Amino acid sequence: MIDEVQETLWQPMVSLWTKVAEFLPNIAGALFLLIIGYLVAKGIGLAIAKLLAKLGLDKLTESSGVASAVQSTGFEASASAIIGKIVYWLIFLLFMIAAADSLGLPRVSDTINGFVQYLPKLIGALLVVIIGLFAAHLVRSAVETASASMQLDYGKPLGTLIYMLIVIVVVSLAIGQLEIETDLLNQVVSIILFAIGAAVALSLGMGTRATAGNIVAGLYARDLFPPGDKITVGDISGRVIEVSATNTLLELDDGTTYTLPNSVLVESQVHTTDRL
Repeated sequence: MIDEVQETLWQPMVSLWTKVAEFLPNIAGALFLLIIGYLVAKGIGLAIAKLLAKLGLDKLTESSGVASAVQSTGFEASASAIIGKIVYWLIFLLFMIAAADSLGLPRVSDTINGFVQYLPKLIGALLVVIIGLFAAHLVRSAVETASASMQLDYGKPLGTLIYMLIVIVVVSLAIGQLEIETDLLNQVVSIILFAIGAAVALSLGMGTRATAGNIVAGLYARDLFPPGDKITVGDISGRVIEVSATNTLLELDDGTTYTLPNSVLVESQVHTTDRL
């Protein structure tokens, strides 16, 4: 009776230990693959990061404003370090698939393999964001530079507005690259862009017509009446101090200053009595 009980208890334990012993080589092989994969992925990732840094990728992203835009999202690493990490995880995940196969875990292997196959879409979305932010920065800089050359006071707000509009479009394109349903987002973006465009058109057509005329007139006034010229416009006589975006500042004979709209200066008969 005792022998039968011992045999009943002992047989499952022997069977369990037999299965564990048979499985140990697979575990050892999987651990070996993970260790080798970690070392290989780490080495290649660091090598690529250093190579990209030497090629000037970090300086390019910093000068273009992409680095500051990425860091504002919480990523403090440089562009070369981020790409190195992506390469590291891509290689390490391939070794994880091999390790899961050696353990006979097809579901784990299929899950990791599905993620690896999705990585190109993630990388594509990342490239769209980087290129889009770079383009947005260039456009903003161009708008601000052009506004500064025209002495427009609202150059920076205009540049920021255009920058944000480009960023919205870039985000929509990046999400589409991930094959995520973006119909609703695209409709919202279209409505926002249409509303902003309509508001700007209405503003230019109605509320800022005079301002736009003064800005255009200022382009001619700067060439015709440089600072230092003494001019007479109607009953007003004074020396030109500055031709701004919309107005011309004159210093009268009594030392006071007088502001004259640029459109009036260009459209009126002006006499230049003294030129420095």
